[in-house]
Amino acid sequence: MSTPSGGLQRTPVTWAIYGTVGAYAGFIYLTGPVSPVLVADLGVAAASAGLVGTALAGGSITAAATAQTLVRRFGRDATMRLGLAIAALAIAGLATLPRLLEGWAGFALVLALVWIAAIGGTLTLNVGTARLAALHAEHSGAAITEANAAAAWVGVLSPLALGAVLGAGLGWWVGFLVALVLALAALGFLVLAGRSRPDAPPTEDRTRRTMSVVDESYEAPEADQPVRDDAARTPGLPRMFWVAMVALFAAVGTEFAINFLGSTLIQDHTGASTSEATSALAASILGVAVGRTFGTRVTDRLGPHRTLITGFALTLIGFTILWTAQVLALAVAGLFVGGLGLATLFPLIIDRGIGLSSGHPDLAMSRASYVTGVATGGAPFALGAIGGIVSVSTAMLLVPVFIVLGLLGVIASRPEGR
Repeated sequence: MSTPSGGLQRTPVTWAIYGTVGAYAGFIYLTGPVSPVLVADLGVAAASAGLVGTALAGGSITAAATAQTLVRRFGRDATMRLGLAIAALAIAGLATLPRLLEGWAGFALVLALVWIAAIGGTLTLNVGTARLAALHAEHSGAAITEANAAAAWVGVLSPLALGAVLGAGLGWWVGFLVALVLALAALGFLVLAGRSRPDAPPTEDRTRRTMSVVDESYEAPEADQPVRDDAARTPGLPRMFWVAMVALFAAVGTEFAINFLGSTLIQDHTGASTSEATSALAASILGVAVGRTFGTRVTDRLGPHRTLITGFALTLIGFTILWTAQVLALAVAGLFVGGLGLATLFPLIIDRGIGLSSGHPDLAMSRASYVTGVATGGAPFALGAIGGIVSVSTAMLLVPVFIVLGLLGVIASRPEGR
């Protein structure tokens, strides 16, 4: 799919989806820094904080298993609203219920609520992405990249907001209250945008025309109508789709490996304190935010394929700087460069996957969620397990392997004639 941002006409539904993606990102980027504080407050072993990431991955995989059924039954817009409502209820529970318990009982409740919130949030994210692809068929890459840019900027602000809350002497649960406000505001905007219905005239014909390139039988569904996806009755996506998913696994695995183990690597190589190394990781999120903000312009100039190759190359350069850095400033620079490289990988690979789905975007997003969930939980776990045998520094050398694997996946899955 092409991505000339100059022709992207953003409707109220477009902006509403951007808002929902940003709101869920606020929750995702909050769970990492809040986990150590949360387990300490509940009196649970510090090592158990990593289980929060496992709960997030589990929620993503669960959402992937249910998304197709819900979209076929209720339609995309209703499924987005349902998912965001589920996420909001779970976040409300995180802000209130765990404080009524102590120890492992409270922490088990946290994990259950994070899992439920991830189910709802991932439903909204995946269906919203498919909705953007249908709404802006000729400029889907630009729209998906902008949505993820919104997510990245909120991601930069979330740890800062949590730091301000804790600095003011307030509890970790106030951070979840902020995330709840964002989710409720996004849900309200989504409902209002759905009632305005200004998006049908400029998009429906283009959706049919674009999708017919890969499947002449495809008919663009109405957003509020059930989606009857033949792929749901006859499971299976084209082989090239799964080749693109190799690149997605590599991109997500690289990002989460750096986010989970990057601070330990920085401490080992530079002698930085735990707080310094943890704060340095914000440079990676900032790089992602900046890269996604200008990503549509870069894609306009280079095209999606070359932008993906450039992204993986930048990520490799950034990781090399990070891994070889002996001072904190150089490590921060490596994280920022790596973040710039990672910025467009996820949205553009998702856009490619939808384009290779033979006219079944919802099925493509569902399968991509499985890949994302496995990469989110699997890559940091694998590196951590290897780091238990050898040093974390040596284990992190698996990251360049991921990057090369991603490059090969991008090259091999390039759509014909693009």
